Amino acid sequence: MKRRTKLYTSSTFRLLILAAGMVAACSCSNKGGENQQEPPREKEKKKDTYKEVTSLRAMEQKDLYTAGTKIVFHLEWPDTVSIDSIKTYTNNQQREAIYQAAAEIPIGTEGLAMGNNTFKVEAFLNNGHKETHYQALRLKSNIKPRAYRCQVEQTYPHDPTAFTQGLYYEKGYLYEGTGKRGGSSLRKIELKSGDLISSLALPAEYFGEGITGFKDKIIQLTWTSRTGFIYDKESFRLINKVRYPTEGWGLTTDGSRLIMSDGSATIYFLTPNFNETGRIKVYDNNGPVRNLNELEYINGKVYANVYQQDYIISFNPENGKVLEKIDCSSLVPDQYKNSREYVLNGIAWDPEDQCLFLTGKRWDKVYQIALPE
Repeated sequence: MKRRTKLYTSSTFRLLILAAGMVAACSCSNKGGENQQEPPREKEKKKDTYKEVTSLRAMEQKDLYTAGTKIVFHLEWPDTVSIDSIKTYTNNQQREAIYQAAAEIPIGTEGLAMGNNTFKVEAFLNNGHKETHYQALRLKSNIKPRAYRCQVEQTYPHDPTAFTQGLYYEKGYLYEGTGKRGGSSLRKIELKSGDLISSLALPAEYFGEGITGFKDKIIQLTWTSRTGFIYDKESFRLINKVRYPTEGWGLTTDGSRLIMSDGSATIYFLTPNFNETGRIKVYDNNGPVRNLNELEYINGKVYANVYQQDYIISFNPENGKVLEKIDCSSLVPDQYKNSREYVLNGIAWDPEDQCLFLTGKRWDKVYQIALPE
């Protein structure tokens, strides 16, 4: 019988030589025995398995807490743990440092804005650990709004076809933004006569909303298109378009920033280029006031229509507390008493004569009313 001979290529032969060398190297490294440990290498970091042993809750569970009061939180921990000190915070601003264990921790709410606020408690344990607890709680106003009835001082004519969405006054003229797709416009009107001085129609796809004057410009919102228009005040020439991430409802200015509503209880503060710089929630002593619509800044307060309501409110733009509620039901035309569409909307202010003007959607009059003293 012939013996078979196995043939190797030169490359295969080189691989065999290399493998033999590696086996020899391994056998040398294991001289100390098979159970000898591998050379030391960097150990994996152990995961921190520490679990919190303290717990926190508000002593009295509520949907809404009243601003200006203290909310008492209850901190619990087992007997096997001791606490060195505690720190309290509201919205990441430190309130108090308590250098002893405390089961009941009061945190003040003075100076906080309405709506959601974050309360934080840090507990420093004697074993070197720090435990942090957060709770988000909502605040309502501690002020009951003052109630007034509007007093009419003068009336002026108003175009009964104008679906009023925004209004402001300057030097004898009303500037008005109207709504409805295909019928939205920007107008300049002589107050006393009601004569139309100039008008600009918006493209048919836009539903016009609130307007305000800002220096030598007029800014107009649209409802769901999230697009605003900036015009030259004198010529109504379009200067720029801006974008914003919400619906647009009402718009006013305090002279340095824009103040905008979106139909909720939220008020936005914006630069003239619509960069957001802050926001607040508007609350009265019962809770949030939603459907905020047309706005006007007057002497440090913001006045607002509440959509489909026959009253206006004023609120503090620093914290969102409602200050006044003005009943305007006597202004509603008889034919619109039960209407859900042709409602009170449009607030304008004459800073020189300190006059307030109100109107509504397709109303035939503008009313000059006395502001409460």
